[in-house]
Amino acid sequence: MSFFDEDVKKSIWEGKIPIMFTLSPNDLTSHIPPSSLSFVIVMMMMMMMLTFANQKTKKMFVPRNSYFPLITGVVKDHFSYSTLVISDSELWLEYKGIPLKWHIPIGVLFDMLVATPDTTASQIWNITVHFQSFPEKVLLRCSNEDAIRTYYKNVLKEANYIKQGDINKLNNLSINQTNELWDGLKLHDYEKFWSINKMFYPGNGYKHIPYRIIQNNKAPLQDLISPINENGQETTLESLFSKIAFNNSNNSSSNNNNNNNNSNNNSNNNNNIDTSNETQQSTTTLSSSSTNSTTLLQVLNSGSIRYSIQGIEPPLNSSLIWLGDYFSHPDNFLYIVLA
Repeated sequence: MSFFDEDVKKSIWEGKIPIMFTLSPNDLTSHIPPSSLSFVIVMMMMMMMLTFANQKTKKMFVPRNSYFPLITGVVKDHFSYSTLVISDSELWLEYKGIPLKWHIPIGVLFDMLVATPDTTASQIWNITVHFQSFPEKVLLRCSNEDAIRTYYKNVLKEANYIKQGDINKLNNLSINQTNELWDGLKLHDYEKFWSINKMFYPGNGYKHIPYRIIQNNKAPLQDLISPINENGQETTLESLFSKIAFNNSNNSSSNNNNNNNNSNNNSNNNNNIDTSNETQQSTTTLSSSSTNSTTLLQVLNSGSIRYSIQGIEPPLNSSLIWLGDYFSHPDNFLYIVLA
């Protein structure tokens, strides 16, 4: 690995998003004092209200590669004096009326819902925090840290099954190594996380590249893509996009690989979270594109949509192997966001 590659990997890991969390007005506790209170008590209550005013929002710089359940503990504690309803299982986040799915990496959600070509690193993402009226028809519940840890482990298994054909490296981790990997992600500790995660990267030994294409908060699209093309060269982004048919009528995409990805079932059998509905919606196997269909590459070249990976737009001639090594999220998937 070159020093440049190592710098790229560290820069990707250190990417953060400024977020302003605002407590939903429906969750605010009233601090208006009754008229019969004495002057002293009224003054005390006014001081409480001034303090309370600062408790309605919480600004944080959040890692792009993390998940909301790993940082919402701080948010919950901050708002604990501003609402009477505090429950991990009821906490949910919303942006402009859209409930945010906790199992999607934070950076992917930002690129999907917020980022534009003019977005700067200082742009604040305004998110509303709710402790009531959980939208259970739209979101899965995440009652504790074990839930997100289990989900992460299963997606990591799926990604490794795709790129290596098995999950032996994961299964062979010791308890200490497994804890080290999770603690590195949870604590955003680069050295701790990558000391274990580097074991899952086969270099030129990829069987397939684990990737997901995301657009408009819809079901991610994925399929099996070989890292080496028919000419013996590394598959590029341009090659991938040229094989994906893009349907402008419903913004759906498809790929010319018809292989069924059975790793979903393989990796989710032991999932303790009820993700049956979510699994059906969140991973769509791509079908073949016809010679008459418009490809994603053509649409991208027209300028009507753009793509981003980890918040940036790598060149179309970028190798999928290289991108997989340095731009994948901690779950080992390469997320390509269309906007």
